[in-house]
Amino acid sequence: MRNRTKRTFWTVLMVLFAAAACVCFGIAAWYFFGLKRAASEGEKVAQEVMQQETEKPSEAPKEKNLLGEASLEEIETAEFTGEIDAQTPAVPEDALADGEADEEDIPVNFVRLESYNPELYAWIRIPGTNIDYPVAQHEGEDQLFYLHHDLYGEPQYAGCIFSRSQAAKDFTDAVTVLYGHNMRNGSMFQNLHLFREKDYFDEHRELYIYTADQAIRYEICAVYPFDDRDIEASYDFSDPEDLKQYRESIMHPHSMEANVLEGLEITENDKILTLSTCIYGATDQRLLLQAVRR
Repeated sequence: MRNRTKRTFWTVLMVLFAAAACVCFGIAAWYFFGLKRAASEGEKVAQEVMQQETEKPSEAPKEKNLLGEASLEEIETAEFTGEIDAQTPAVPEDALADGEADEEDIPVNFVRLESYNPELYAWIRIPGTNIDYPVAQHEGEDQLFYLHHDLYGEPQYAGCIFSRSQAAKDFTDAVTVLYGHNMRNGSMFQNLHLFREKDYFDEHRELYIYTADQAIRYEICAVYPFDDRDIEASYDFSDPEDLKQYRESIMHPHSMEANVLEGLEITENDKILTLSTCIYGATDQRLLLQAVRR
């Protein structure tokens, strides 16, 4: 009798233990799957929120558009030292002569070119580079208009190759200065930096300017970093002493990075073409390429 009671007690105890274990397992399983379901729901909600944020441009951070849709103020105040990678408007193909034209010929249809913009008066070409562009000169008060407008006169980061209004359009001045941006995509005057390599400088010496009346050949004779002063405001090229000082600065530039044609002599009768662009990472400097009319 005692043994039966004992066995019954242990049987009941084991049943209760098994029941308790099942209850604990059930609670644990409910808790685990509840957490997993909550996490899944949380992830779904997060995705929906992200989708909603994506669909609300006004609430999402706006990326600056470098392809011409920025405001004129943004374009005018941008630092052009090579970090801007903007689209350069294509030059109209019908403004160029068909086929291979000799460099001494005029390969530009200026009537057609001026129909796109009457302020386009010349063309610059440097064989062996990407520099093959029209040159503009603005007739209004803003002398730097084409620093932030393209060849069609539309606001654009890349701007256009240009001269200031005091420059003679027939390139008969003692010094003519042309300006262009140093664009990261290799457009405008970025390729002037190629001439900082001595071998490249030695192998590429020709530069051509075309107007409606003439093809002008220049010899590239020097390239060097210069400070960021306004050249045309710092020198009075009608003053023989200022002009002499400028010629000396070309023949003997104060830079260890200069490339200068060996034995270079520039006389008072020579016509100088100066090309100016920015230097990446150096806002207080400009790169000048100097050429002499031949």
